Amino acid sequence: MLERGSPAAVLIGRWGMALSLVVGAVLAGRLIRAFPYLLPNRLPGLVLYELGPALILGVAIGAAIAITHDLRPGIRARLALFALAALVAGAVTLAVEFDAALQGRWL
Repeated sequence: MLERGSPAAVLIGRWGMALSLVVGAVLAGRLIRAFPYLLPNRLPGLVLYELGPALILGVAIGAAIAITHDLRPGIRARLALFALAALVAGAVTLAVEFDAALQGRWL
């Protein structure tokens, strides 16, 4: 069992928080794209609809890199890891959302 405050617990907590931020950003982006009628009808709503998911994901990946700043892999490796996590989360989200239309053919 992990002791509170141990280096292993801190490592797991930081990486878990960073990956949760990235996955949450992907899901928030899908919510913005799935429910555009909840956004305002004017220019701010259009900007949120078009740029919101990418901005949220960019900020989340930046925050994830900042959270894991003193850990072993370099910035490029962490950026690639978080981009891959976002790609996997997006693919799973789309697969669940369009499962009826795809009928398992996407695998």
